[in-house]
Amino acid sequence: MISRSNVKAADEPLAEINITPLVDVMLVLVVILLVMAPMLTRTLHIDLPKLAAGDVPAVRDHAVTVSLDAHGKLAIDGRNIAPDQLEPTLRRLAAHDDRTIVNLRSDRSQPFGAVASVLAKIGHAGVAHVAVATENVEAGN
Repeated sequence: MISRSNVKAADEPLAEINITPLVDVMLVLVVILLVMAPMLTRTLHIDLPKLAAGDVPAVRDHAVTVSLDAHGKLAIDGRNIAPDQLEPTLRRLAAHDDRTIVNLRSDRSQPFGAVASVLAKIGHAGVAHVAVATENVEAGN
């Protein structure tokens, strides 16, 4: 006869946890992570043109400056223009020369919404090249 002290009952809880399957799963996840990490980063290798400190690109004939002053008035190349005339005027300029570049200058007191509205009108006019003018700030100031 078998003594009852050597046989465990089926309803007794296990006193230890088997961590081997857990370690196996974790190692598989680490391997997947190591294999997938390089695929997740996308880079573009661009060879940028070099510009010497003394070289300044020539001002292009097809550059147009749109200004938004502190009072919300618009101007194209220094001539005041109504806000509803900005898009048709730029569309006419862009149709005349597809290399038209619009330089947007805005007073710093203008809210971003006003600047974004002007940018949207420039985009709707079909201008492909837009530059936002900024002011150089020196580190010491």
